[in-house]
Amino acid sequence: MKPSSRSERRNRQRNKNFHHRYLALCRSKNFQPLPEIVKPKQKDHVFVDVYGDRFKAYDWQLIVDALREDNSINHLALRLRKTYTEGTDGISPASATEGYGTEKTVFLDKRLFKQLVDTLAIFLRTNKVVKYFAMEGFPLAGVRLCTLITGLVDNTSLTELNLARCSIGDEGCKALCTEVKFFPNLLVLNLTACQLTVKGCQAIAEVIKFQKMQRYATSWEQSLRYGDIKEDKLMGLRYLYLSHNPGIGDFGLLELTDVLKDDAWIRQIHVCNCGLTDTGAQFLIECLNMNAAIEKFDIRDNNKISNEACHEILIKLGVKVEDDGSDSGSTPKKYPKTMTGLRERCEYLEMQLNTERNRRNQLESKLEEQHLQLGDYAVQMKELQFEMNALIKSRNDVLEMLKKVETKSTKAKKGASYTPLRKSQSDAFAVVGQSACESVMANASKSEIVINVEKEQHQANVSSTSRIIERSMGDGGGDGVEKDAERLSEKF
Repeated sequence: MKPSSRSERRNRQRNKNFHHRYLALCRSKNFQPLPEIVKPKQKDHVFVDVYGDRFKAYDWQLIVDALREDNSINHLALRLRKTYTEGTDGISPASATEGYGTEKTVFLDKRLFKQLVDTLAIFLRTNKVVKYFAMEGFPLAGVRLCTLITGLVDNTSLTELNLARCSIGDEGCKALCTEVKFFPNLLVLNLTACQLTVKGCQAIAEVIKFQKMQRYATSWEQSLRYGDIKEDKLMGLRYLYLSHNPGIGDFGLLELTDVLKDDAWIRQIHVCNCGLTDTGAQFLIECLNMNAAIEKFDIRDNNKISNEACHEILIKLGVKVEDDGSDSGSTPKKYPKTMTGLRERCEYLEMQLNTERNRRNQLESKLEEQHLQLGDYAVQMKELQFEMNALIKSRNDVLEMLKKVETKSTKAKKGASYTPLRKSQSDAFAVVGQSACESVMANASKSEIVINVEKEQHQANVSSTSRIIERSMGDGGGDGVEKDAERLSEKF
């Protein structure tokens, strides 16, 4: 049971591998495999990148069947060299549909094209390792694009989406952008030659604005949690390819530059052959004055932009253009030794001189502003120094006052501790005087009593003695009585 289960697992895995599945289908249906598909695959990188202009219907059917259950392709690109449109019978080259005398050659019938788009939607939904997806030259307007978007919604691994020359138009761009703004891993969006206008640029600007707010929110969370903000790890669009859309024009570029002025994540934008003029170049220069994160802004093939504006844009982007004009080896090729060549050379040098003068004037104005700022800073420093000295003086005065208050409080506490002792001494003296008075009064009373006794003794003589003896006999023993009688007899 184990070997059979292992073989079944291998067969399932092979069926989910595009190349194994494609070769198995070719063998079963006795078709010759396409050499563009059967190529040595790189290690840990399975890719399919083909131009299918010469493919037959059965070749497309084999590709569709092999892609339906694939989960191994990292890079899938189905390209057409010509631009095709969809008709009632299917898709055909755009040149073949023009005019009444030309015969329409159907490249893919409607059923097979629908099956291809449905299969690609399933592929994007189920494949968890695909990073690059491209469809070039296929007509994907309307329902076809909506079907493809349903597969893109559930994909979380895609980093680059290429729909060049697919003629999605403004409505398709809006439908795509409503979902693309929620793709955190998508870095590159290629909508070259997709018949976009100002409305399409508005939809793309909304994507940039939405992702910008999301990045600010995530960076704020990272700063609260970890303290460090790693801008490279903040996911979202980095590269936009919008070339060969003449309907964009200056106002379409204005929609993009208004959003890009305070954006810090978009790195490259390509708008070649988009109908731009010097007005759009001025919009771009204003954007580059405020945004230093843009590394490349490609405006080639816009013939209505002057050389001066292009030169200024290149300077804003930090491109060294002086070396191109000063290279002696390339000068004879660009400017031959004729009067017209010398005249063109002089005009170019004058333009370069004017730009250098403008740069010098700008630098001088900036230098003057900095000198003025330095003077203002010096005045502010003096004022702050004066305020600091005043604060130091006031602090010292407050400290001296505190010291005086502390000394006074200590003295008051010491005086309060000694006053109760003085009151106690007076009380003691009063008590001593009172006791002395009492003792004097007692002595006086005793002397009066003795005098009275003597008088009574004088009057009574023996009777008093007998009374005294009786008292003494009542009080103590006989010896004491005799002694007292003797003392009294001696006195008398």
